[in-house]
Amino acid sequence: MNANDSIKRYSRQIILKEVGGQGQKLLMKSKVLIIGLGGLGSPVLQYLAASGVGTIGLADNDKVDLSNLHRQIIFSLKDIGSYKVSKAKKFIASVNSDINVIPYKKKVDLLNVDKIISEYDIIVDCTDNHSSKLVINDACYRSKKTLVYASVSGFFGQVSTFKSFKIDGTGIPYPSYRCLKINQNNEDDCEHLGVLGPIAGVLGSIQATEVIKQILGEKENLLGQLLIFDGLSYRMKLIKINWDQNNPLNGKS
Repeated sequence: MNANDSIKRYSRQIILKEVGGQGQKLLMKSKVLIIGLGGLGSPVLQYLAASGVGTIGLADNDKVDLSNLHRQIIFSLKDIGSYKVSKAKKFIASVNSDINVIPYKKKVDLLNVDKIISEYDIIVDCTDNHSSKLVINDACYRSKKTLVYASVSGFFGQVSTFKSFKIDGTGIPYPSYRCLKINQNNEDDCEHLGVLGPIAGVLGSIQATEVIKQILGEKENLLGQLLIFDGLSYRMKLIKINWDQNNPLNGKS
C-alpha cells in the first residue's frame, strides 16, 4: 500500500488527537501476540488488524467447531474442521493485506511460552482457562512484557492490563493476574456456564482498545485496575487491584 492509500485507510483514526500520524506509525511498527482465537480473540484480531497493527501473532491449537460460530465471528460454516490460526490468517489478509501475520498452531504452555512471546511488545490473553492465564501471566513477568487480559462468562466479563515487572509511584509493584485471586472453577468455563456471543464481542472490543492505548502510550488505561462489565444491567465499574505480596510472580503460587 502506498502512502496515500495508507493515509486514506486510517484517516478516521489519524484525525484523533490521541493518534495522529505519529500514533499511526507506532501502531504499524508494533508487534502484538494474541493467545486464543475464541470469543475474545476474534474481535481483538479484527480491530487490531483493521487499526494497522503491523505484526500480529496468532497462537491456538484448536480447530473450528460448530459450537464456536455464535461468538467467534471471524469463522463461518465452511471453516468447520480447519485450524483456527490458518483461517484467522486468511481473515486478516482479507481485511488488511499489509499486516504481517505469524501463526502458531500450538497450545501455549510452560515449555514454549517464553520463546513464543519473546518477539512481541504486547501479549493479549484471550484464553478460556485459568491454568493458561497463569502460565501467560508469569511468562510476561519474567520477560517484562505488557499483558492485556480479559475473561468472559455468561453476561459478564472483565479486562485489565498487567505490568507486574514495574514499580508504581509509591514504590510498590504493579499487580498481576495472580492478585485477582480468581477461583479457577468459575472463570471462562463456556462449556458449562455458557456465554452470550455479543458479550464476548464487547469485552474483546474493550481489550483491543486497551491494546491500542498501550501502544499509543495513553495514560488513561487499565493498569492496576479491573474493568467489570455486567451485560444484564449494562453496568460497568472500575476497581483497584491491590498487589498481593504473598502471591509472588515468579511462577510459584
